[in-house]
Amino acid sequence: MLEVEYGTQFKRDYKRCKKKHLPLHELHEVIRLVATDTDESRDELRRHHNMHTLQGAWKGRYECHVANIGNWLVVWSSNGMTAFFERTGTHDEIFR
Repeated sequence: MLEVEYGTQFKRDYKRCKKKHLPLHELHEVIRLVATDTDESRDELRRHHNMHTLQGAWKGRYECHVANIGNWLVVWSSNGMTAFFERTGTHDEIFR
């Protein structure tokens, strides 16, 4: 099980998602799967949430879709002990 930490920007993004009335339990489920850090949880993230690594300025981080809410993403990095959640929101909000 990984420790979970949230960056300042992620906390701001979370508040914005809350104001949009997005189903935050779906985001909490993705965070739980990331923190579980087993072969089964990573497989579920790949199959159901399209988890993949990022390139360019975001190299070394992971991204996946939250639920089936169109373009809702979450971005995090991990060092094997801690999952550090950096951003959540739409593609345009994160990568603009």
